[in-house]
Amino acid sequence: MKPVISPLHITLASALLAMSGLTLADGQLMVMPARSTVEGTQNRTVQVSNLGDKPLYLKIDMVRIENPGEKPERKTPIGELSVPEMMANPAKLTLGPGQKRDINLVVLKAPTKETLYRLYIVPINSIKVVGENSKEKIKAPITFGIAYGVLVNHLPSSGSQTHGWAHQCQSSGLQLTSTGNMHTLFSGLQVVPAGSMPNEQKIFPGLPRVFPVKALKGQADGKPFDLRCP
Repeated sequence: MKPVISPLHITLASALLAMSGLTLADGQLMVMPARSTVEGTQNRTVQVSNLGDKPLYLKIDMVRIENPGEKPERKTPIGELSVPEMMANPAKLTLGPGQKRDINLVVLKAPTKETLYRLYIVPINSIKVVGENSKEKIKAPITFGIAYGVLVNHLPSSGSQTHGWAHQCQSSGLQLTSTGNMHTLFSGLQVVPAGSMPNEQKIFPGLPRVFPVKALKGQADGKPFDLRCP
């Protein structure tokens, strides 16, 4: 029987030291980098290291984020996608003390728009033996440690990247849309009413967002703008 990581394990266990560019677990597991950008069909690797004195058994899972920029995130496991564009290899790893290994981010297809993934690296803390017949006994993980989620940005090829945005006044507020195939970064935002949205916001292609504001001023991808709705 294949072990399955529940959403609760991932939700409660995800931890990143994003500012340092690496993830360190209990003085044993180190994951580097904490964030990776993949462009077009190029491949990347994520390195895992065992800094402890005992073996580490790791399970690797990858999910696609369906609503980047929103909380809570909606995720789809790569295995459930009919046409996946990226996968992680291998699915399991054993690290001896002091050992380092690479997890390969394998691109199957260049995306038509910016896509975000999380690569979960999950230490398996213990195993049990199941099955009454000794010939059919299977070792299966029963306890998972902290899952380390590496954020992966998969971008269209450099020659096909486009940027743009649009706005629309609605009864519920101001809608922002990324009209290109890359996200738009809105920064230094000043809003009316004050405090009704963060001072920085990313809008991803195909995911327009409506904010409860009547006026919005700031920069979009570094260019100033000033919007007002009636």
